Amino acid sequence: MICLGLDVGGTSCRAEWWPAGARPCGVAPGVQPAVQGVDAAVAGLLRVLRELVGAEAPAAAVVAMAGAGDPRIANEIRAGLGAAGIGFPVAVVGDVLAAAAAALGEAPGVLLWSGTGSFAVARGADGVLHRVGGRGYLLGDQGSGYDLVRRAAAAVVLALDGLGPATALTGALTGAFGAASPARLGAVLQQLPTGAVAAELPVVLRVAAAGDAVAGEVLAQGAEALALLAAAAARSAGLEPRGLASHLGGGVLLHVPAIAELV
Repeated sequence: MICLGLDVGGTSCRAEWWPAGARPCGVAPGVQPAVQGVDAAVAGLLRVLRELVGAEAPAAAVVAMAGAGDPRIANEIRAGLGAAGIGFPVAVVGDVLAAAAAALGEAPGVLLWSGTGSFAVARGADGVLHRVGGRGYLLGDQGSGYDLVRRAAAAVVLALDGLGPATALTGALTGAFGAASPARLGAVLQQLPTGAVAAELPVVLRVAAAGDAVAGEVLAQGAEALALLAAAAARSAGLEPRGLASHLGGGVLLHVPAIAELV
């Protein structure tokens, strides 16, 4: 029996087969139903499934998707895939549930996740999961890739208006986003999907590594926000944060050592 798993975030969609190595894995563009809508999520998943599956369908598939923790959204995505001709069983679950199952198993502990978005989830001694964060880019997702770039761009605007110190982020981000001037950064970012904004995090990292104090402070503030998420999730689960088994996940924390070390 061969099964397929899809980890779908705002920036990318990663595919894995079970048993491991049964078929080639892959990476495709991500999609967020809460931001781009259910129809866009279904269309994106269809492209990935048709490309990966080919003539031999898996016994089943699991789609772990940011925003699909809402049962209504999950049901609509599953129905859309079925209506489009996907005949094998597909379970659609939220990324928080999938991440907790993979990282925590059945033992007490806390998982801190930062990718395009962010959240923390802790499993208490009674086995119950407690989630903190992951409330979307407008009201939450602190310390995420999107949030770190947003903070950096906000620092540029503050410097422009004389409300903050000068920073090399000004030229770096203006150029990275193709803005006509630093004053137009806000207008440009507001028109972009969260994944496209988060994708410019390497620019902020390079400026910080070059010694820019403002960029360094942006990273430090984001790391502190993530640590607070983890501590809040642990407390919610009735656990003492210090010394607790902790796990990191998501593209930012797994692939950006500078931020993981700060956290």
